[in-house]
Amino acid sequence: MEVNARNFFTAWKEVVNDQRKYLKKIWEENINFTHQIIGNENSVLNNVAQKLNLICYEKDYYCLDAIFYTKENLVPNLRDDWFWFRDIRVAFEHENNFNSGLFKEVSHLLITSCHLRVLVTYPNGASIEAKELEYLHLIIKGSNKSMEISQNESFLLIFGYKNGFEWIGYIFKEEGWIKIE
Repeated sequence: MEVNARNFFTAWKEVVNDQRKYLKKIWEENINFTHQIIGNENSVLNNVAQKLNLICYEKDYYCLDAIFYTKENLVPNLRDDWFWFRDIRVAFEHENNFNSGLFKEVSHLLITSCHLRVLVTYPNGASIEAKELEYLHLIIKGSNKSMEISQNESFLLIFGYKNGFEWIGYIFKEEGWIKIE
């Protein structure tokens, strides 16, 4: 399966819905919630990776929260416990605090060479959400990669909402975000 924003988002929603009961229970516990998204054998990311036939590296690679790869993406002929990559399929950032400066996460993803960039966060108000979407679009559009990112649909922003346990995906396009649900 080719990895793109739409099938990543589909896999994401399937996995979080499978783990819905537990995620809702720990939603307000930032450390436990993040650990369930990233950082254990049954994490959301490990399960998403399985659905996409990828491997998830959740050990903070060059300050990215996680990356997704295939065995072919590893530098060959190294020890089994060494993880050096020559290609990254998906660069992933997770930010519990919507108001912490998402521009930092977006900027970091923009300078990362990969096939798909994904940021997951949790907004806390519609007007703030709209302003942030506009600002993040401005940042990406000002990048020298914006046309390529738009054509390839290679930047996915996922908003999670505790109420209703809703997930909305936004794909960057030059003319604006495309909303996927």
